[in-house]
Amino acid sequence: MMRLITILTLAAALLLPSPCRPAESGRSLQLQILSRPEGVPLWSAPVGPGDLFRLEYTHSSDGTPVRSLFRVEEDGRFVVLEEQYLWYGAGLESHPHRKISFDGEWTRVSVNRPLRELLIRVGRVSRQVIVSGGSRVALADLAPSGSLLQLRIAKR
Repeated sequence: MMRLITILTLAAALLLPSPCRPAESGRSLQLQILSRPEGVPLWSAPVGPGDLFRLEYTHSSDGTPVRSLFRVEEDGRFVVLEEQYLWYGAGLESHPHRKISFDGEWTRVSVNRPLRELLIRVGRVSRQVIVSGGSRVALADLAPSGSLLQLRIAKR
């Protein structure tokens, strides 16, 4: 009888998921890029709550490199945590009530703005790139310049 209990316990330990082990490394969501207004999926990457991703581009008129840092939320939203740039350009984050810090050459502006989606046009000169985990995609590789794209978080 004791041997049967031991065998059943070992079998359960091997076959049942451990409560301490995240399911699929916590990657229950996808960062998606879709064409608009068609809604055709163009690219996706697995993400989980708390994961970070970036939008990197060159400011079209001022030429400064810009990085926007986002965090994935459990409810499918994402939060713009901060915007980083080498020098200020028109339209970049800057506000007297925002926390602004300087990290070497980079200016970092805290934003903390929740979003359900981000609509973005593929630029002609901005070279927009999404970086998520080990994945990196240039928006110009997905659609012609001027195209409207949607970034969103969806369940896998």
